Amino acid sequence: MRAAIDVCNRRLAAVLHERARLVRRVGTLKNARGIPAIDADREQRMLAAVVREAPADGFPPDALASIFAAVFAASRRVVAATT
Repeated sequence: MRAAIDVCNRRLAAVLHERARLVRRVGTLKNARGIPAIDADREQRMLAAVVREAPADGFPPDALASIFAAVFAASRRVVAATT
């Protein structure tokens, strides 16, 4: 089981790095077009969708919300470093 968790952790990290690369690209595009980098309404919609679509046997909604809030905060820092 520990080996399976290690594999899951590596996959999770890879997906988070992929998200960071996408966030950088979006930040660059928004900056070039004079669009604000942060869209709080979109963050709330994404968070609501993730929590709503969560499987019953996964993380509890409040834990999932905390995890994604941290991902969004880290993503904002990535964007800030890009612009």
